[in-house]
Amino acid sequence: MREPVIAIDGPAGAGKTTVARLLAQHLGYRLVPTGIMYRAVALGIMRGGLAPRDGPALRAYLGSLEVAVAGGRVFLNEEDVTDAIGSPDVARTTSDLTALAAVREKVTPLQRREAAAGGVVLEGRDTGTVVCPDAEVKFFLTASLEARARRRHAELLAEGRAAALATVQEEIRVRDEQDASRELAPLRKAPDAIEVDTSDLAIEQVVERLLADVARRRGRGRAVRPSRLYAAVRVLAAAAMRLGWRLEGRDTPHVPAAGPVLFVANHSSFLDPPAIGSCAPRQLHFLAKEALFAIPLFGRIIRAVNARPVRRGGADPAALRAGLRVLEDGGALLVFPEGSRGAEGVLRPPKPGAAMLAVMTGAPVVPVYVSGTGRAWPMGRLLPRPGKVVVAFGPPLRFAAAARGTGRKGAYERASREMMTAIARLGETVAADGGIRPQRIAVQGE
Repeated sequence: MREPVIAIDGPAGAGKTTVARLLAQHLGYRLVPTGIMYRAVALGIMRGGLAPRDGPALRAYLGSLEVAVAGGRVFLNEEDVTDAIGSPDVARTTSDLTALAAVREKVTPLQRREAAAGGVVLEGRDTGTVVCPDAEVKFFLTASLEARARRRHAELLAEGRAAALATVQEEIRVRDEQDASRELAPLRKAPDAIEVDTSDLAIEQVVERLLADVARRRGRGRAVRPSRLYAAVRVLAAAAMRLGWRLEGRDTPHVPAAGPVLFVANHSSFLDPPAIGSCAPRQLHFLAKEALFAIPLFGRIIRAVNARPVRRGGADPAALRAGLRVLEDGGALLVFPEGSRGAEGVLRPPKPGAAMLAVMTGAPVVPVYVSGTGRAWPMGRLLPRPGKVVVAFGPPLRFAAAARGTGRKGAYERASREMMTAIARLGETVAADGGIRPQRIAVQGE
């Protein structure tokens, strides 16, 4: 199935460039920053000695220019001009050229060509209204004039260029008026674009918001419906865990509030799923061994609380598809990379399933370390005993979605190593407060 085209528009200083780059990285998509294509054309016109005004000479010269974007670099007649187009002179010339019909007639088809195959993020001021009006996902980033001026002022200072904040703010205000009032391709929010005000948001928060919206659109309108039984069982489980095992959840703000998220945790006890589910601020879906679903009544109950069967002892494409479906629909999925229970404090080599889900979807991965469940209810013990259980959540990890081909195996192995390393680090943190220190068994490739 063709991957969607994502168009990001908005005024200067709203964060489009940075957000588009990070979004493309997270999704494994190609980035097409439309502005640099105009800059490349401006550089070519400057080199040709032409005045930036419409006419037969300009149109004839434009016919000899070829502009392409590859690997984050922009090429003019096969020359890499990425660094050359960053000069203030090119920026000034570009501002004049973008209002010319001949230039837009040259560049717009090039931009559409870059987007034709899908799986791209386009960033500019008319990508969702003119360049790709049929883009599957459209965003319009905006921010207050004051916030955008502060950002631009900080950028200039970082570049060693002194400028008064009031002057920067006035320049942006004038540019806003010019962009909105120009006759050719004015700055407009597409009717079906999702507007995001970035004034008070960190870049990471904006990217998470966009990723959640993309996941919902990629799911073709499907959405993970919350389970009423899960909500009721979670209340009871949390009360039991706190009463019997003094359950403590740590750093839950690391969990994204919306959109797809993959939880990866160590596994030493039957208590692990209810402990994590009691602490996580999201309804979880999880994979459980197939045999549990054959138990009368119990199998129906765990299915109703978002469990899905997984076959032991080999690859299970059905389980992988079920996990992918949860993430593509914007849900939260809990996976134990080790596959089965082990001794408390011992991390074993992971199975490939968790890494495959992470790399194939690009969803944020939240590492989780559970301490105390292996002592409270270890393997071989008929009934649990009281104790102290801690569930710690780590900062989300990101793995760019890999294209089909031989590179995927290496991507899965790297993701597996990073996941287990993050879980081990959380374990070290919990151990410093009296938990059991995890023992690490090397993962393939280390």
